[in-house]
Amino acid sequence: MNAGKLYCIWQALQRGHAPCTSPLARIICAALRIKYTARYIYQALFTQGIWRGRKGAVNVIEKQPASELAPRRGRPSADATRARMAHLLEVARSIFVKRGYRAATMDEVASASGITKRTLYAWHSDKESLFRACVMLGAERFPRLSPEPAEDLATALERYVVALHSELVREDSYGMGALFLREAGDFPELAGSIQRGHFDFMIDPLASFLRENRLEEEKGVDRTMLFVAMALMPLHNTMLVGMPLPDTAQVAAHARRCVGIFLNGSRIQNP
Repeated sequence: MNAGKLYCIWQALQRGHAPCTSPLARIICAALRIKYTARYIYQALFTQGIWRGRKGAVNVIEKQPASELAPRRGRPSADATRARMAHLLEVARSIFVKRGYRAATMDEVASASGITKRTLYAWHSDKESLFRACVMLGAERFPRLSPEPAEDLATALERYVVALHSELVREDSYGMGALFLREAGDFPELAGSIQRGHFDFMIDPLASFLRENRLEEEKGVDRTMLFVAMALMPLHNTMLVGMPLPDTAQVAAHARRCVGIFLNGSRIQNP
């Protein structure tokens, strides 16, 4: 019997269109029974809490409803995707801080964050794009000036300075700043990401607040940048000169001095 005829008998028996009369047909019937019996047993074990491991070993797990054990199908929800993307950026920031921009690789980021390289490149086309997203993630955490009820301007600004220090001395934020200082000369393309985060999430919102209180020119940011430079002086001294980071009390005292000097010298007078 040739292969074509054997295949036709097999298909007919699967569909129930042929009787198991000849010896060969009976052998094929027996094979089909074994096939479908094995499938039934596997499904029964699956629903009773037995799971087939990745390499074929059977591992018993805690009994759960079949609906919970069954693998999920279809695309992940939008919330799940956003959570995975946020996790990726947190992992990438830690790798950039630890390895530096030059040594960090897309392969390492994908492996450490538990996603495929294909997914990583779908979200971020290259390492520069990934670094830019990591910078924006940190910039989005910069504090915003929103005075509390009955809070005067000086107190609001002092609170802002303290909050800004608290954010920028976080391990990943400080590390990203130190990375830029070390490697900006070799990778000038990093400057665009840093400057965008600086202006979009720190300078521009602060300048808008200062204008409302007649502390900044209508279309300028010079006073705002001067205030930020004074506010971050202790941090800059640490990064550029090697002085120790100030403690909480020293930051609060610096905030009072900084705000006092700024308010006494920057108030725009009526013409």
